[in-house]
Amino acid sequence: MDQPLADIGIISAYRFASDGSATKLDVANLDTELADPNGWLWLHFNLSNRRCHDWLASAALSDVARETLLDADEHIRLDIFDEEIAGVLPDLHQEFMQEGDDLLRVQFAISSRLMITARRKPLRAIELTRRALDSGRKFPTPVSLFDAIVDQFADVIGRYSASLGDELDIVENHVLHDEIDDERLRLGRVRLQAIRTRRQLSQIRALFHRLETREDVESETLLSAMRKLAQKFDALDYEFSAIYERARLLQDEIAGRMTAITNRRLFTLSVLTACMLPSTLVTGFFGMNTKDMPFQNGDGGTWYALLLVIAAGALTWWLLRRTKAL
Repeated sequence: MDQPLADIGIISAYRFASDGSATKLDVANLDTELADPNGWLWLHFNLSNRRCHDWLASAALSDVARETLLDADEHIRLDIFDEEIAGVLPDLHQEFMQEGDDLLRVQFAISSRLMITARRKPLRAIELTRRALDSGRKFPTPVSLFDAIVDQFADVIGRYSASLGDELDIVENHVLHDEIDDERLRLGRVRLQAIRTRRQLSQIRALFHRLETREDVESETLLSAMRKLAQKFDALDYEFSAIYERARLLQDEIAGRMTAITNRRLFTLSVLTACMLPSTLVTGFFGMNTKDMPFQNGDGGTWYALLLVIAAGALTWWLLRRTKAL
């Protein structure tokens, strides 16, 4: 897990050489590093540390980029201003030693030789990108690093889609075996996560597709990266649409099976009620306190009455079978 390296809330800092190789920075000498014209820098901040806000407010970026980094509005967006890129994109929460399922936000600003990212809680794609850097992966430009972070997010979402699909497989197996007691709750969680993620993906797809058609974007490298990412998010959006549709069909299947189970139980109850009605009539008749009651004075009257009760129930059952009511 990432831990702050300085009082101003820097989580990590890297300098990239012209060949794209990265080295970690000593943030105690951050001002000196920023003044060095060689290569470019990536600074990753923790926005929950209030001290970083003062530093970001004076960063070597345009006013719009600084406002994007510090803005409390977390709506997904991606804007290009001359040679700068700034925006807010989603990422999955990186919980302790595992992936969470909450979609959080990473705010970023990119210039020709500086990339700044900021978050309030640990994020999975950022963490995976840092591990890739530590293992020796190279990024010659800030745009290539940005592309890698978004690509990591797409991979994380792809794995998340696979996990939701596995969850649906389990639900489907239980439903086919009529084990549906707890599956409605599990299926509801899958549908909720699928629709929430799909909303985010739809917004990201729209952002990248809009960038493809902008005439003021002159960087062919950036446009090429946006096209590839747009295609990847198109595929992810299709996957989550399929998961949502599959979950909806499974919910309809569960509802149908629950209705069938309820109907069977009601049918059994109705048959039992119909069979007991004649018996109830017989017992009610013999329970009247009137004179001339049959079997009252002879021996074995109770057994004769019991036989009448059984015969009445059997006759009702036979009539139901004959009329195909059963």
